Amino acid sequence: MAMFVDPLLSESISKLLEVVVFVAETTANFKPQLEQLKTTIERIGPIIDEITELNRKLDRSKQESDAFIAEIRSATKLVNKCLKIKKNLIKRFTHSLKLKDLNEKLLRFFQVDVQAYQCRDIKQTLVEVNRVSDRIETMALDVKKTLSNTSSLMMSRCVSREDEGIERERLGWRVPTRPRGIVAFERPLENLKAMVLADNMDCDGFEDGSVVVVSAPGGCGKTTLVTMLCYDHQIQAKFGERIFFVTVSETPNFMVIVNDLLNPNSFAQQVQFQYVAENAKQNNIEDARNKLENFLREKVSGPLLLVLDDVWSDSFIKNFTFTITGYKIVVTSRMVFPNRDMFQFDPLSDEDAKTLFQRSAFPEGKRTRPTIHMDLVNQMVKCCKKHPLTLSVVGSSLDGKDETAWRSMIKDLSQGQSVLDLNVDILNRLERSFQALDDRFKEYYLDFGLFPEDQRIPATTLLNMWVHLYEHEDDGSDTLAKIFELSYRNLVNLMSIGLKKDPGTIVNYCEQQFVTQHDLLRQLAINLSSKLPIAQRTRLIINAHGEDLPTSISKVHEPMQARILSITTGESFASRWCNMKVPDVEVLVLNLMSKTYTLPHFFAEMQKLKVLNVTNYGLYPTEFENFQLLGCLSNLTRIRLERVTISSLSGPTLALVNLQKVSFIMCKIGNAFGQLSSNNENVWPRLVEIEMDYCQDLVEFPAMLCSSADLKKVSITNCNEMCGISEEFGNLTSLEILSLRSCTKLEKLPESITKLKKLTEVDISDCLSLSELPEGIGRLSSLRTINMKGCTGVHEIPTSVEELSNTQVICNEEISYHWQDFNNVEVIVVEEDRLETLMRII
Repeated sequence: MAMFVDPLLSESISKLLEVVVFVAETTANFKPQLEQLKTTIERIGPIIDEITELNRKLDRSKQESDAFIAEIRSATKLVNKCLKIKKNLIKRFTHSLKLKDLNEKLLRFFQVDVQAYQCRDIKQTLVEVNRVSDRIETMALDVKKTLSNTSSLMMSRCVSREDEGIERERLGWRVPTRPRGIVAFERPLENLKAMVLADNMDCDGFEDGSVVVVSAPGGCGKTTLVTMLCYDHQIQAKFGERIFFVTVSETPNFMVIVNDLLNPNSFAQQVQFQYVAENAKQNNIEDARNKLENFLREKVSGPLLLVLDDVWSDSFIKNFTFTITGYKIVVTSRMVFPNRDMFQFDPLSDEDAKTLFQRSAFPEGKRTRPTIHMDLVNQMVKCCKKHPLTLSVVGSSLDGKDETAWRSMIKDLSQGQSVLDLNVDILNRLERSFQALDDRFKEYYLDFGLFPEDQRIPATTLLNMWVHLYEHEDDGSDTLAKIFELSYRNLVNLMSIGLKKDPGTIVNYCEQQFVTQHDLLRQLAINLSSKLPIAQRTRLIINAHGEDLPTSISKVHEPMQARILSITTGESFASRWCNMKVPDVEVLVLNLMSKTYTLPHFFAEMQKLKVLNVTNYGLYPTEFENFQLLGCLSNLTRIRLERVTISSLSGPTLALVNLQKVSFIMCKIGNAFGQLSSNNENVWPRLVEIEMDYCQDLVEFPAMLCSSADLKKVSITNCNEMCGISEEFGNLTSLEILSLRSCTKLEKLPESITKLKKLTEVDISDCLSLSELPEGIGRLSSLRTINMKGCTGVHEIPTSVEELSNTQVICNEEISYHWQDFNNVEVIVVEEDRLETLMRII
């Protein structure tokens, strides 16, 4: 801003402010306008003072400030006149408009005129910088010419590269220094090289799918792998000098990256990109992309390899994709980009992990080193979780240390300390992926620290929690979408097991979906959740490694603020609970391994608890000694029990008035439901969904649940001993979905099922003993889907199905013949994998 040079300007602004303040305090006639004017002057005054001083030092002209000084003086006179106006309404009105116009004029001057001056000054500065840059570049070229004249070898290299059409030493994007002493990358290097050297030509002669993405979590060695690729002799034989390497990072600037290619020297003149006022940034990016494409087409002849390291967004890759013959792009990323050719960087083998660790712990070249027993080496390798960065860092930290130091570190790690606590570099590298998430996804990620290491997490378990915590839909679509997003970022692994979804039969998107997570990523979630003092943590994670809870927990006597509580105990846990005060817990996750378990007595104080998830990871089902304690949790809405024995359900437990969903997974139920009459209306009065899966001692659907008037979904699957459903099942008049999949001994459905007018979906697939459908099934006017794949015992279809409309029948070819006479239903024939069906039933 060259205009503000005259000290009179600063003085004029100060004087105007004094007059405005004085008049505002003296008269009440123009208070709103004067207050607004005062605010404007106070905002621009300090800036004017500072610019005045800068321009004085730069010895800039004061001509442009004269007009503005005149405006300020005129404004001062106007404000003084306001002091003299008392009762003249017309003058009060006209002067209030003038004050308002004055304020707008000051603002407009700074918004328009000053920005124009500023733009001109920047251009002048650029001209001066370019002049200096030209002089420096001329000097640099002179120096370079002198050096080249003194070295015939350098001259010959330059000539050979000019023959290739590219002077590589004048360009950026150079490959990093070749890594030394690298082990355990031979196999992935060969596999990646095969993908890069493969020719995938389309009909026009251009390579199709020329982008290969190397995907893995942080610290797994992606950058090392692609750097080794650049130095591979087969890669160099094909691409020669035409190998370019760009480090992108989390917040890249495409124009800076292109400039670094064409002008790698910081003192050289920068590339000028097109500037248009509207969408200036987009125009600059488009111009940079055009310049890059022109360079690659005109200056580079022959196959070209571009490595983009540390990419965080698929959209950024598009800036570099062009249909050029022989052009290959290799990308490294912590993300998974499903529309790209993915190279999944698999974990190290046990042997490779051990070799990598030993290279760091026992480097070559040392004459003497302490003798370390191989058992200690194997234990440390196990603690490092096959993570390359961790193996290298921890190994280097033990270099030269005696056996005592090794045993001390192993003891710390075995007692719960994490390798993330040993080295800040490992923690920071992993934490970058977490920091890139938005706030909601950070919460999703942290929830994975609630579960034990090396265990599969059922997606339905997450669904139960996230429906309450984050308002997800009950069908699992929201939950599965969020898991997919985390898996694309390599923060979790999603795996499907067993049953393939048949078309039109998606009862729950999370069914048969499981999530796993690398131990270090799980430990990162725990570390991030544990930064605050124990009593202040929102997500409290307790891991008990012996008979008792950690002493750090028992020492907390004040109420804790946790909203989510996870308690993991081992086989030796003695169920000795300290007097924990956790009144605000809404979600409780209990991870068990012992055959017997006593629920904590502080349950009675957890009146905000809404979701309870209990999972036994031991060899034998867990039996609770005080299961009736659940009856005091009147606000529970969801209970999920896995691999537990339920000997009896007491009255208070069955009377949980707010319970909406209950899941029994691989539980021993026995006669737990057979102790009350079937017409007891107090049994879980608001229950909406019940799920029983692999409960092998369940013989009959619990009759007492037939009085649940709000029950909408019943899922009893893989319960091979269940052989009957009572006629009282017809009392479930709100039922919409019934799944009885793979109940192999079920012989018939109750005829009362025809009373369920809201029933939309019935899944009886692989019910091998089922011999018939209910005679009046056609009266189910809302029925839209019947899945009876594998129901080989059904040989006749009731004629009442003629009354059905808009109904799909899903079955295998053998059963479809029984439906061919009924044109009112749509029959979808699916192929049956008999081996898969047999294995699932077994």
